[in-house]
Amino acid sequence: MKCPNCGMWNRDSLPRCFKCGTPLDGAHRTQLPWEEEMQSIQKGREYTRIGEDGRAVTEKDDREVLAEEMAQLQKRWEHGQEEQNRLRTASAALNIHPSTRNIERVSSRSHPEYRNPYIYSNVEVEGEVRPNARRVDPPAQDLFEDGPVNDKRRQRPEKLKPLKNYRVTRRFISARVLRTAALIMIAAALLLAAYRYLYLPFMEDSKKESITETAIITPSILEDDPAHTIRIPGEEGASIYIKELRRSYTVTGGYATIEIADYVWYENNESVTEEEVTATITPYLKTNAGEQVAMGVLTFPVTIPVSPLTLVSPDTGYAEVSTPLYNIQFRVDKNSTVTINGENYSDLVNTQNGLISYNATVQPIGNNYYEIRTRCQNYRENSVTVTIYRAVQEIPLDLSTTLGNRAIEETMTITATTLPGATVTVETPHEDLDLSRLNSTGEFSFKARFETIGTNTITIVATYPGKEPSIVNYDVYYLPPAAVYTRQAWPLNTAWHYSDLLSNISARIAKSQIYVCEGTIVSILSNSPQLAIMEIGDKTSSRQVLLENQTTDTWAVGESYRVFADVYGLYNGMPRFVGRYTYPPR
Repeated sequence: MKCPNCGMWNRDSLPRCFKCGTPLDGAHRTQLPWEEEMQSIQKGREYTRIGEDGRAVTEKDDREVLAEEMAQLQKRWEHGQEEQNRLRTASAALNIHPSTRNIERVSSRSHPEYRNPYIYSNVEVEGEVRPNARRVDPPAQDLFEDGPVNDKRRQRPEKLKPLKNYRVTRRFISARVLRTAALIMIAAALLLAAYRYLYLPFMEDSKKESITETAIITPSILEDDPAHTIRIPGEEGASIYIKELRRSYTVTGGYATIEIADYVWYENNESVTEEEVTATITPYLKTNAGEQVAMGVLTFPVTIPVSPLTLVSPDTGYAEVSTPLYNIQFRVDKNSTVTINGENYSDLVNTQNGLISYNATVQPIGNNYYEIRTRCQNYRENSVTVTIYRAVQEIPLDLSTTLGNRAIEETMTITATTLPGATVTVETPHEDLDLSRLNSTGEFSFKARFETIGTNTITIVATYPGKEPSIVNYDVYYLPPAAVYTRQAWPLNTAWHYSDLLSNISARIAKSQIYVCEGTIVSILSNSPQLAIMEIGDKTSSRQVLLENQTTDTWAVGESYRVFADVYGLYNGMPRFVGRYTYPPR
């Protein structure tokens, strides 16, 4: 993030500005695009399970299917009730009732001379009567659903034509049987549906709740990879088979212990972008009879880590340059796939143990963007965008691409080119300015002189009539050899030395005075770059200094060192140094 006081870019983890010590409250922090992308989470009503073939299958929730079918069944039942009510109302309006008259059926295979198969008491029927016919007394009264009929309805006609009432009776009996059978079938269907869609899911849910409450699932590490350990309770010596893993586990100490690496649940999906997936395992208990009894279903969330990607230069993801080339450095895991602005650079991954150096061509157009994407095995893709700013130039002013950014000598030869005929001015300490080829080819050179240990800025200005001036600022890190640097160090081992430094801090900073700090590291404030607080006092008084580690060593809390450093400023009331060389304590 950018410091509101001095404008310097700092890492997000620093509580104060790296340069001036101003507290950073996070209000000026610029969130990177890849951080915004990692915060998106999307979930739906569908879920993904692992099939028997090991592939991911997306299915709809069975409870939603059951709810739709039960709604259709309820609608059909209500429609049937309305239809039955309508039929009853129509029948009552027509005064239609089933007859209870006693009728005797005579076989149709009787002698052909008998033409009337039915006889009634006190009623003569046309035609001859069979000798074996018997008399049938009329009933005392005819009964209907709504009670006895009146006298007029009980009167019999004098002559009755033969009716095929046996067919009517057969139709009536068949309709009644069909209705009964239909009701039985509907009841059976309802019972079957209730068993299939209510009872069985209820039993399955009971099993799931039971195993969910008793099983123990904890995050763990398996062969340096994130994993989960599942402990399923059971009888001692019992065997539990895991369907998704196709392996059996024996219950020991009351539990069957299962260790599963997290990447098992997403390793076959090369385009995974989600931060989290749901893992599902289905344990079966093997009985003594050889049967496998389902114990329910266990589910737990699995977080998918992003592929490691650490920026080295620029470590904040932003830099301002004046040269046409900038060396972007970042570190990834071995065997990772790396692309920069869509171009594959995976062949550089294993050459320097995961450290990649990329020479970016920086155009004088303002911001130049470089999107870095990487993915390694068992991780999801990670991306970061590096922004390199180079000011817009009407007058081209380019430094040599072979120019280094570190020096051990007090001077360095600088070569550059600009528009032929332009006027060039070097505004920082220099010597031996050569402009002999400026008018013909636009080339010029000089020797920059470094007066400060550490970062020195070289400033060059090119002007041309009718165009805006071009200004180039180039930083060079100057550090004399250890034999030269350590000889200039002042001691800082007494309370007087410490108070003298605080009293004359401005003068010491202006001269970049070198001190030797010897003591114990008590805390680490940052790791990139490493900022540490060293205690250089004794038992009677505490004297602390803040050290920025620019040495080749890495400091550890509780260890003692002898560090040669130059004064940089104040930090929270204590002197701040830039450590250049580290040695063991005396």
